[in-house]
Amino acid sequence: MRILVNALSARRGGIITYTRNLMRSFKARKIDAVFALQEPSELTSEDVETELFPVTNMRPITRAIWEQTFWRRAVKRINPDVLYSSANFGLLAPPVPQVLLIREGGLFDPEYLGNIAPSLGPKAAYTRTLRRKLILASARASEIVMTPTDALIDLLGLWADDMTERVEKNIYGTRLDHFVPAKTPRPWRDKNVLKLLVVSAYYPHKQPGLIAEATRILNEMGIPTHLSLTISLNDISDTPGGAKDVFLVKKGVERGDTTLLGAVAYDELPSLYHAHDVFVTASLSETFGHPLAEAMAAGLPTVAADTPVHREICKDAADYFKATSAQSLVNAIQKLDTDVDFRENLKNLTLVYPTSEYSWDGHVDRLLNCFERAIAKRKSAS
Repeated sequence: MRILVNALSARRGGIITYTRNLMRSFKARKIDAVFALQEPSELTSEDVETELFPVTNMRPITRAIWEQTFWRRAVKRINPDVLYSSANFGLLAPPVPQVLLIREGGLFDPEYLGNIAPSLGPKAAYTRTLRRKLILASARASEIVMTPTDALIDLLGLWADDMTERVEKNIYGTRLDHFVPAKTPRPWRDKNVLKLLVVSAYYPHKQPGLIAEATRILNEMGIPTHLSLTISLNDISDTPGGAKDVFLVKKGVERGDTTLLGAVAYDELPSLYHAHDVFVTASLSETFGHPLAEAMAAGLPTVAADTPVHREICKDAADYFKATSAQSLVNAIQKLDTDVDFRENLKNLTLVYPTSEYSWDGHVDRLLNCFERAIAKRKSAS
């Protein structure tokens, strides 16, 4: 079975992590696969077969037309047994069996559309409408459609009744050989500083400014706290809708209680998790959240915005706060800091779910089964 993976949207964040892990798994299993990447791509450093395409700076409408024409020709030329469209958009009337992964929840999420989308302006609203229509059309054109969570299936169902029955869940996993608890756990509040960590690429719905504001409040309450984020100020300022986050995060940097680390290499993430007390995510909209699984596997207590996806992934292994309230986040962190029994119970629970549910190998096994079923489905229909 020869697999063509459309990873043309792998530019930053979770899709980079996902594609890299998929490349390494396919190579280890000696699977015949070629990965289509944008040019340039940091993923070309992986020792797997790739093809590069100049899509990086295309406008959304141009990109959509390109994919249905030039990309279609490339698929025909490569002639795989199955096409894996791994980032929301697939070919309409694909020439080969197609498996589609829908991983963008914001287009369908009332929380995102109500709290974040208005700040992005009318042009972004028009683009969202087109993207939403193309995702649903791609799904209807695919043999098999997947999402990583039940929560996203429910969101899709809000926009298209038939999606609930068409889509199946294949939950992501994380590298349990890579993300493990520290051999020598960090003492809580080592050197009397509570160290918070956010691992994420920047998008407005990630709300790093809210976490920076919570850090300020904690320090003013007499709880010495420091926040580290794997983003840069340019990441925020260069993104539409980031003005509020720029202001709040910059204030944190000026106070000295916030550090912007910039992008951190995947291989260095375990030690980064081990050097902090709490992993925090204020994201209003996720489809899975790779850092959640990574942090839990690394043994780091988690405080997460109270959303359906976070509840589905972390269950009772996280403390939750109202997603738009810095004070609610402060209260959750303060509870973790002062209630030793609660904190230790949370630490113990963080190690349960990654091992039992979030095995990366399990995700790949299910994915390969989807490919086989898609091929069989196309044959039976012809």
